[in-house]
Amino acid sequence: MISPPVVDNSPAARNWRQNLEVWLFTDDRIQSLRLRQTGLAQLLMTLCVLLMQYAVWLGDAPADMVRIWNVFSLSGLVLAYVLIRSGWSMRLADPSMTIPQMLFALAVGASGYMLLGPMRGAVFPVTVLIMMFGMFSLSVRAALWVALYALVLFGAGMLAMAKLRPQAYPPAVELGHFLVLCVALPGVSVLAGRISRIRRRQQEQKLDLTRALEQIRAMATRDELTGLLNRRHMQTILEQEAARCLRGGHGYCLALIDLDHFKLINDGHGHAAGDTVLRQFAQTALAVIRGADVLARWGGEEFVLMLAETRMPAALAGVERLREAIGHLELEHEGQLLKISFSAGLTESRPRETLGQTLERADKLLYRAKAEGRNRVVIEY
Repeated sequence: MISPPVVDNSPAARNWRQNLEVWLFTDDRIQSLRLRQTGLAQLLMTLCVLLMQYAVWLGDAPADMVRIWNVFSLSGLVLAYVLIRSGWSMRLADPSMTIPQMLFALAVGASGYMLLGPMRGAVFPVTVLIMMFGMFSLSVRAALWVALYALVLFGAGMLAMAKLRPQAYPPAVELGHFLVLCVALPGVSVLAGRISRIRRRQQEQKLDLTRALEQIRAMATRDELTGLLNRRHMQTILEQEAARCLRGGHGYCLALIDLDHFKLINDGHGHAAGDTVLRQFAQTALAVIRGADVLARWGGEEFVLMLAETRMPAALAGVERLREAIGHLELEHEGQLLKISFSAGLTESRPRETLGQTLERADKLLYRAKAEGRNRVVIEY
């Protein structure tokens, strides 16, 4: 009984194989796919070289011409691999170089047909395989042009050989071969183009689905009018921050913000003006607050601002800076200037305090700010 070969799966061997794979195909997924496809074409060409050598051994092909054919064929695909592996092909519209590789392989196949003599029929399935290489990237039109190119090459080669060596390449047989290619190559081209079209349609549908999911995700977490986080998502963020603080993290500050006299803007200028005010407040606030701060629309004209890992003096300075920026805004709506301001209740979270308690205290401070005349920030440590 023959024992199966022993595969070295030691960490060193696995690491060596991984490094070799990265060296050959890179660690970029798309670039690796291109290189593997070229490697598959190289393997197919190597098998064709062996076929040519077999024809030489049978005495059906000239050894000197086959030797030149072998070197030319293999070096062409090696060059394609080098151009893709080095990144040079990235400057091309098709970094995979699909059409150049196909044109080269078809030219090699046509010349091989002229050398193989009695074994030349073996070139036909290889030619079909070459055409299939473009099925995932070529359009129907491009695939048909490649098929026409192949027909011209093979037709010219068949005609030349029928005149030069009619005993080995009988004209009637060559005409039959050419007619077979006239049926097979366009058919394969149309099939390849349709498969490519289906693949592109699937990619477009996948992209549309991804965009739809992103839009749904945004709708689930964002306020449609202002683009800020909505109350539900902000509630989750606040709960996470409160839980982190309970575990011993740094405290945070919380501000409840209410736009002053917003109802008068809606009643006096219309809801379109109110929407403009809300959007402008959100845009200005996002430009003023820190990147670590989180602002959300809490409901109507009310907003909540969380200043993570921030103590009161710094938090108060941040909210006052926002209040001053909003106070300098002059919004124009239907020829009228709108001035806006806000009142805010600002508080700092306390040890072992729940989120509900912090929010309740900030809400009471907001009512105090309104009662004291609005356009101010009332704080409590």
